[in-house]
Parts: sequence; C-alpha cells; structure tokens
Amino acid sequence: MKKILALTVAGTLWVTSSVCVFAAEDTTGENTVTEEANSDVDPSPTIEGLQEKLKKQEEQAQADRVKAEKDKAELNQKIGELKSVQEELSKKLTTLANDNKELEQKKAQLTQQLESTNKSLDVAVKAKNKYEEKYNNATAAPKRRETPSREQVLSKNNAVGDGNGGYVAQGGHVQINGGKSNVTFTLSAPTAGVLSSANKYANSVGGTLLHCVTTSSPGVSFKTAVVNFTVTGVSANDSIAVYQLQGKNWVQVMVTSITDNHVTVNLTQHGPLAFVRVAAVATATH
Repeated sequence: MKKILALTVAGTLWVTSSVCVFAAEDTTGENTVTEEANSDVDPSPTIEGLQEKLKKQEEQAQADRVKAEKDKAELNQKIGELKSVQEELSKKLTTLANDNKELEQKKAQLTQQLESTNKSLDVAVKAKNKYEEKYNNATAAPKRRETPSREQVLSKNNAVGDGNGGYVAQGGHVQINGGKSNVTFTLSAPTAGVLSSANKYANSVGGTLLHCVTTSSPGVSFKTAVVNFTVTGVSANDSIAVYQLQGKNWVQVMVTSITDNHVTVNLTQHGPLAFVRVAAVATATH
C-alpha cells in the first residue's frame, strides 16, 4: 500500500514537472519570437505617447488661436485708427473747402469794392480835371471872374458862385450855441490867394475842391454854430469834407449832414471854408 502511494506521488510530480517544463519552453519561445520581431520593426507609439503628442498639438493650436486673436485685435485697432485718420482728413477737407468758399466770396466782395472805388476815383479825377480847367480859365482872366454884375448878383442873393453856374448859399436859421435863431451867415468870395491855397490843399488830400467861401455874421458872436449851406453839385451819396482856414492851416470841421445840394457844418469861428469832394474810402467827418 505504501509502495502504491509512493508511485502515485512520483507520477504526479513527474507530470507536474513536465507541464512546467513545457510552459517554460513555450514562454521562452514566445519571448524569442517577440524579441526577434522587435529587432526588425519600429515599435508603434504607445497610448501615452499619442496622448502627449495630442496634448502638444492642442497646446500649439491654442497658442495659434491666441496669436490669431491678438493679430486680429491689432488689425482691428489699426483699421479703427485708419478710419479715425480718414474721418479727420475728411473733416479737414470739408473745412478747407468751406474756407476756400469763404475766400472766394471775400475775393468777390473785395473785387466789387475795388471796382466801386476805381469808379469813384475816376469820377473824382474827372471832376478834379474839370475844376482845374475852370480854375485855370478863371485865373487866366480874373477880370471876367470878378465882373461887377456877377458880384452884385452874388451879394444880393448871399451866395458865392464859381463862374459856371454853381454856387454856395446860406439861407439863415443858424443854430447859435445850441439854440434856434434867425441869424444868417453872410458869404463872400475868397481872395485869389485863398482860393489857390484851398485848391492845392484839396489836391493834397486826394480830393476835388467844389466851392470856397468866406463867412461872417456882423453883430453876432458865437461859441458854436450849426450852419446849413446850400452847395450845388452835391448829392446825398457824396463824401464831402469841409476845411476851414485857421491862421495858415486848413483844419477839417465836422460835417453833420449831407443831402442833395445841402451840407450842414459845425463851426466855432468864422473864416474861409473849402468844400471838398473826397474819395469814398476817405474820412469826410470827425
């Protein structure tokens, strides 16, 4: 019985040993094949390697997206700046266009004013030449200018003529020292010397002498007087300056009103008066 048990145990051990040896040989064979295969072909990426590679690609993609957004923002900013510059340039162009329009309008106005001034100067020059011709004729024949018949008519009507139908007269109602009165200023013809001086002075101020008279008011004294003179050849649109010979100098006196054939003057004393037509740009009153 013992012998049988011993044989059974021995058989079991032998079988177990054979199985182990076979398993070891089989495992060795598989490892050999695997090692031989690994020695000829590159190993495939592991899951960890693929995940790492994918992670890096995602990180790169994210970095590219961030850079793209940044580039987009910078581009939008530059576009905005360019739009602002464009709007500013558009405003400046509009301003320049408006300024140019205003300049053209001012140019047109100045051109019109210049034309008007030139016309006034032409009229003044023609009047001056005409008066000089009359004056030269008068001084060349003083006896004809100082004929008794002419002096009698002028004295009778309290008027002083220029020998060509024009005259200066004073019809009374002079305001004396700020009040109304019935005073009439007496007018007389100036001397040849005073007339010549008045004509030269009118030329010196760029004007044309229209008339020259000497005033007086016998028996009436005054500090201020407002005198309305009738002056032929004067229109309401004329620029008339009046100068009074005080001592050796011609002094401009205030003209308060100019209407057709009338000039109103403020005086503080008597003396020769010169009525001068001046250019529109000149100062006719003070």
